[in-house]
Amino acid sequence: MKNLLKTVCYYIFLIPATLFAQENWVGCSQKIPIKTYEGHRFRLQAAVRAEIEDDSAWTGIFLRADKQGGFGFFDNMQDRPIRNRSWKTYMIEGTIDTNAYQLVFGIVCVYNGKFFLDDVKLEIETTKGSWQTMFSTDFENNSNNFVQSVQRVDRGFNTLYKAEIVSGQAATGDKCLVIKGEKVPNYGVNNKVGKYADVNGIKLYYEIYGEGQPLVVMHGNGGSIEDASTHYPELIKKYKVIAIDSRGQGRSNDTDKPLTYDLMASDVKLLLDQLGIDSVYIWGQSDGAILGLLLAMDYPKKVKKVLAFGANIQPDSNALFSWAINSDAKKIKTETNEKKRKLLVLMRDYPNIPFSKLGQIKAQVLIMAGDRDVICPEHTLKLFQHIPNAHMCIIPGATHGASWEKQALFMQLLNDFFEKPFEMPTTEDWYKE
Repeated sequence: MKNLLKTVCYYIFLIPATLFAQENWVGCSQKIPIKTYEGHRFRLQAAVRAEIEDDSAWTGIFLRADKQGGFGFFDNMQDRPIRNRSWKTYMIEGTIDTNAYQLVFGIVCVYNGKFFLDDVKLEIETTKGSWQTMFSTDFENNSNNFVQSVQRVDRGFNTLYKAEIVSGQAATGDKCLVIKGEKVPNYGVNNKVGKYADVNGIKLYYEIYGEGQPLVVMHGNGGSIEDASTHYPELIKKYKVIAIDSRGQGRSNDTDKPLTYDLMASDVKLLLDQLGIDSVYIWGQSDGAILGLLLAMDYPKKVKKVLAFGANIQPDSNALFSWAINSDAKKIKTETNEKKRKLLVLMRDYPNIPFSKLGQIKAQVLIMAGDRDVICPEHTLKLFQHIPNAHMCIIPGATHGASWEKQALFMQLLNDFFEKPFEMPTTEDWYKE
């Protein structure tokens, strides 16, 4: 699940005075109708400062133009995060999209700290050079237009953030709004827990939580430990979770060597050696699922069970839909970031694992995918058929991200697989009766 915060403001629901959140962030918003201003310029400005507690914490103002069935203009300052402790005025400018019917704007706060907002003003250019103030607040009259909480059916609002008007700390005047995040989950950027292991010439970043049976969690291509943030609280209750940033991703670095899944699997094996862990369960997602299968094949003593979600062992149209292959090929041609390009090339060229090699897997394996996955269902079935001790599960009405889309169902299946005795019943026995 790439760059969750790129879509954060899409889900800040469209009612006045909204406080909405998801695990490690919160958004405080307001809205105004703008149907008669299509094509007009706008500018949002506000004074903002931050007292961050996590080095990855940040804040920023955002603005989104809503259209029927989606949105147009969108900026949440993720590419220019605010972490300064002193007041500074920031601005977002743009043009209202055709068919946009309202602007939603406010502040987004990520991870732990205190985030301050003051002197908010939204203006629209009604005629050339003439700007009309559509909304403004300096909080001096104790009126907070940004704080009323709203619940979303599947997540609710984030009680780890509290917003209030305070005196004596304003950018101008006496009062401002402060949003405080305490004990906000910071998986993947937790400096108190995170460590680095020296493996195969790199620094491999990992975090360990909980007690019990060791469970290695491995993310997909271009992801990080943070991707499974919504799952860790439940996993930690049952397992000793070892969450890993694969090489060249998250906080782990890389070398100039070509990137291969075999090398990445070796990284994980060496980490487990350093931790003195003999055998583990694995939940691998996408690229992480490929790594889980490789670890079970190449280091059988290290692996007890593997839940492999969205795995492929070929990089071609026998395993992946052509639209995915074509999309990645276009990205490789245009990608200027060498780190991202290297990860795309990895998916283009690898893995190349013979189906016959799957027969070497001694671990118990649960092959999973969504019925609308990027992996062809025929390939998922073939993986299941070639692994001696395997179960298969196709999650209905779900994509390559089914672990998040159907999280409750996924977690039930995960726990059943890891905790209950592994059985391979046959219909043939009772069918003959």
